[in-house]
Amino acid sequence: MDRFPEALDGLPNPVIVVDTDGVVRAGNARIEDVLGYDPADLEGSDVEALLSDPSGGGPGDDLERYVTDPEPRSMAAGLELVARHADGSEVPLMISLGPFEQDGETYLVVTMVDVRERREKQVQLHEKQVQLHRRTRTLEALHEATQDLLKTTDRVVAAEMAVEYVEDVLGHPIAAIWLYDEETNALEPAAWTDAADELVGDHPRFTEDDPSISWEVFESGDPEYVADTHAEPDRYNPDSPIRSELVVPLGRYGVIDVGSTERDAFDESELAVARLWAATVTMVFVRIERERQLRVREDEVARERDRLEEFAGVVSHDLRNPLNVARGNLDMIRDRIGEEGEEFPEIDTVARSLDRMDALVEDLLALARRGEAIDETESVTLSALVEECWANVDTADASLVVGDDLRFRADRSRLRQALENLIANAVTHGGDAVTIEVGALEGEPGFYLVDDGPGIPEEFRQDAFCAGVSTDPDGTGFGLKIVSEVADAHGWSVSLVDGDEGGARFEFRDVDSATAVPERAE
Repeated sequence: MDRFPEALDGLPNPVIVVDTDGVVRAGNARIEDVLGYDPADLEGSDVEALLSDPSGGGPGDDLERYVTDPEPRSMAAGLELVARHADGSEVPLMISLGPFEQDGETYLVVTMVDVRERREKQVQLHEKQVQLHRRTRTLEALHEATQDLLKTTDRVVAAEMAVEYVEDVLGHPIAAIWLYDEETNALEPAAWTDAADELVGDHPRFTEDDPSISWEVFESGDPEYVADTHAEPDRYNPDSPIRSELVVPLGRYGVIDVGSTERDAFDESELAVARLWAATVTMVFVRIERERQLRVREDEVARERDRLEEFAGVVSHDLRNPLNVARGNLDMIRDRIGEEGEEFPEIDTVARSLDRMDALVEDLLALARRGEAIDETESVTLSALVEECWANVDTADASLVVGDDLRFRADRSRLRQALENLIANAVTHGGDAVTIEVGALEGEPGFYLVDDGPGIPEEFRQDAFCAGVSTDPDGTGFGLKIVSEVADAHGWSVSLVDGDEGGARFEFRDVDSATAVPERAE
């Protein structure tokens, strides 16, 4: 270094001076910090022994050209080479070159910038980009698979689709699903991929009697990852070609098993995606089961509706005809005995019994219609409908008050039946002079009917809408049941609360509002 400027030692990067023969003539102190060499030890060495092209071979054409023909020129930039560290490792460098003359000789100043940290950051950035792309692709595949899976209505078909998507979602082709069979109390193989079939062949069934990872996961409900199955004492098959295995529970429906012929083949992100996929499959199984239960219930309702229709036919024909005969004969007896009928109070008792039986027949026929869905509705006005119902009921001296009006959609005939029952009940229990008010609910779509009678006793309120419940010994107990069924058929709710003046208040909610009602003329 005595022949070269002392400023070299002040430079922040490693620097060597090379002559035209490619011999290192000097180096600064940073050489030892970065490459581990004492600068004095490098003097006289060949530059090719220190620097080389990353792809292998010598130091590269550009550096060799500069060494052999170092004509004065501006400093070149952008050479990427690697230096051999004193410990034998390689250090990536960015090389800058600049010729100079001293004492009539030409030399080349080689400035080396350590780019290890930069390269590491580039590698990390690339890895992050790869991971991001992979996660994005995984989420897209998961979304597509979920959309397809949600279309299935059969559990076995859903299981087959679920394992088909495992490779797309997880990138692992070996997978199978076992579904729990309550009758055998076992996990039965339900679906598997082609790769699993080729590797495993006949898939076993798992029970609590034989130790297996799958049964443990099913019972515990906790997923389990086995990095090396050959080191797992509870594995079902000691000779299994599966070396790493991920078993995830599907709730009470079974397990999904994803395997690999390599040890520790799953990373944390794959474990997370597998759990997410298993949760999706479980959700689909829950939906399929609920739909199946709903179909069963719909079939039961249909059968019940058929029985009710048959019952309605029996009531309408086989009961009403004898009632009509009995009523006709009773009228004939009254005509025969004439005024002497006052001496036979039993006749009035028979008449009341026939009236009660006739009311029962009417109510039973109305209840038999409760399973009939309402297909068509029309726009009705509350005030007009109530006044129509009022005219059809024997209201004696009762009074009707109509509050805020409401227009909504309903089956006029069915709703009229419900309102007539409520009006008749109010008159029956509240007396001939009872006041009945009807109006729209405040702040929500619905309406109410309230009376100022004695109300319904506390002990009857909970079961007021049940069939056969009545505070009137002569009542059928079906009136409020019919009201409830009519509300249900419309998709409404009906509730019983206390009126402001102590009477019974019935509130209908969730009605379908129609066009606003114009103000009524006084």
